[in-house]
Amino acid sequence: MKKILIVGAGDFQLPLVQKAAESYEVLLAAPVIGEAFRPYITKELLIDVRAKEEILAFARAEQIDGVITDQTDIAVRTVAYVAQEMGLPGIGYETGCLFTDKALMRQKLAQLGIPQLPNRTVFSLAEAEDYYAQLGGAVIIKPLDTQGSRGVQAVRSAAELREKYAEAARWSSNGGVIVERLATGREFVVEGLSFNYQFENLTCGDTLYFDIPDAYAAKSRIMPSTADEALTQRMLDLNRSIITGFGLKQGITHSEYIMDGDEIYLMETAARGGGVFISSDLISLSTGLCTEEFLLNIATGQQTEMPEIKPQQCYCGYMAFYLPVGRVTALSGVEEVQALPYVHRNQLDKLRLGMENREGHTDKTSRLALIVSAPTREELNRRMRHIQSLLQVEVTTGDGVQGLIWE
Repeated sequence: MKKILIVGAGDFQLPLVQKAAESYEVLLAAPVIGEAFRPYITKELLIDVRAKEEILAFARAEQIDGVITDQTDIAVRTVAYVAQEMGLPGIGYETGCLFTDKALMRQKLAQLGIPQLPNRTVFSLAEAEDYYAQLGGAVIIKPLDTQGSRGVQAVRSAAELREKYAEAARWSSNGGVIVERLATGREFVVEGLSFNYQFENLTCGDTLYFDIPDAYAAKSRIMPSTADEALTQRMLDLNRSIITGFGLKQGITHSEYIMDGDEIYLMETAARGGGVFISSDLISLSTGLCTEEFLLNIATGQQTEMPEIKPQQCYCGYMAFYLPVGRVTALSGVEEVQALPYVHRNQLDKLRLGMENREGHTDKTSRLALIVSAPTREELNRRMRHIQSLLQVEVTTGDGVQGLIWE
């Protein structure tokens, strides 16, 4: 049986591991591996997924036949490196770096002549203050290579920049920070697929955010977008130009865009499927593509042609919530929600009576989510409201009893 190495073992990597176990001997490399993964793996390596040399040594010792990840940024470079060094199918280490470094992305956009919001990469507060003084107005500061929106913050004054800069820098592996003019327009997400350098857009969706300061996390992503045909086509054309210009040989792509006036700008793109089960479930619901099967086939050199992509099959999306900081003292509706025929993969099993939540609401990683589908956008909205009414959670906090944070 062929051996496949999967890098990363968060909730969103489980679908890939489960699918791989049907046909492969699965090796898993991650800092923590939960019990949900145990039935599907034959060997594990407990390690930081960025430790590319150590993971390469493990892969060589095990004589793997392919290496892959999905729905996580920080493993992409390591996967690309291991594949390149072992002569296995992959995207190349240089391309892996391009898709995981916001500064490199912006340099490449400039080379391609693709407009972008005014920005500069800085490595000190003094540099950031200098550029902020030149730019004026509101900016957003972003670590170069984090994930889960850690350290991403809006800044509207020099004093606020001094207050927030260190938090952005600490999440960057080399201390670099992007300072970029803040745009506040409509946001979109576009999923795509590359095979043999041929690219196809899969679906374009709307991004809706929580109304929480400095929590750059979506409360939902809904596909397809409600944008009119002309705007959607502009988005898809831009996405095609970027991904082909970046030279991605193979894989699933996840790109996020924002409008500023009538213009569309790339915020970031990734050479992996979207998290929160976008890759594993929303792409499949939208297009009929089994993403995991495609990823496994390209990783082992068994994909021979561009897979069939069906037109948009339904309306679907994820809906996410935060738990207030405190202890869960009442809980109902979990089983009822999970039993609904239009509720697909979800994280509701993580909710337990008596559980303590110490996480804040400043990044994406502390959200819990579920996938929902419907034949129309109106019905999808109705179903999402119904789920919110069924799922009742009370959390005892320092400020009294609070419910789930949906907005």
